[in-house]
Amino acid sequence: MRRAGEWLERRSVPPFAWVTAAAGAVIAASGLLDAVTSTGDPLGSGWTWFWVAVTVVLAGTPIALGIRFVHWVGLVGVSVFFVVTSLQMSLSTAPVGSVNNIVLYPMLACYLGWFYRRWVARAVTGGAFALSFAAIILNPFDAVLLTWVNILLASVFCLEAAGYLRSRLDREITTDPLTGLLNRSGLDARIDLELGRAARTTQPVTVVIVDLDDFKKINDERGHAAGDHLLVEFAAALRENTRPYDVVARIGGDEFLLVLPATTDEETLELIDRLRASTPERWSFGLAVAEPDDTAHSIRDRADQRLYAHKALRKQNPFGTS
Repeated sequence: MRRAGEWLERRSVPPFAWVTAAAGAVIAASGLLDAVTSTGDPLGSGWTWFWVAVTVVLAGTPIALGIRFVHWVGLVGVSVFFVVTSLQMSLSTAPVGSVNNIVLYPMLACYLGWFYRRWVARAVTGGAFALSFAAIILNPFDAVLLTWVNILLASVFCLEAAGYLRSRLDREITTDPLTGLLNRSGLDARIDLELGRAARTTQPVTVVIVDLDDFKKINDERGHAAGDHLLVEFAAALRENTRPYDVVARIGGDEFLLVLPATTDEETLELIDRLRASTPERWSFGLAVAEPDDTAHSIRDRADQRLYAHKALRKQNPFGTS
């Protein structure tokens, strides 16, 4: 098992590809059991064996592609499975065979809820049950309807539970627990997103890094509880002085970062003045306006260099207001 994990790591297989392959393997195994045990299939045994072979190949594809395996392929695969199973249900001649086609729906609902946006997962799962219900209407079995309802309920639970857990995990990963602001995780992606939008719209975007002066001294003299309170209050001031679509993040112990779309350096300095007036603490800042070839790393570096230049200036003029 350990060797298998090391092999996967060397292959750079992301969790999404690995789980997709595992789901494909389960579907292939289920199809194989159907092919061996079912009788009277109106589509013929060749149909069943064909889909088993296709599923086996598809189960290996995510592992073979590794990081090149894209999300939309998994979505297409799940959608095709839902369509094929609904077709089989509409033509099945046995209740058990009809039910066997949908017992894997809760597993796929969980898969969709975890790896895809909530509305996408709900739409695809809803479409699956709409198709399967139409199949039941076309090919009614009294014993199947109750089982279909139970599988529907189980699938809704799996879908919503997986979606909730994933969204909560994402929030915990990307949110600073003390201040509730965005943290470093995923920040570069947000900056790159704004840089891309700025390039398309030719509007400016400004990055500001703010650092509290002498924060260590506050912790040492007044205690960490006082330091935490200061951070929470300062984070609240940042939110109050920025717009809903601005990005406000805590990137270090006493360091914060702002991403201000459609904002020039002059407008940013006006925001700095408002923030200065609303916060009694002394703090330094550095700002950088996006340039055409900027990346998240390069614009953060420029803002960081200007922050340290500003801190050095404030040390030379400790009673100034700059």
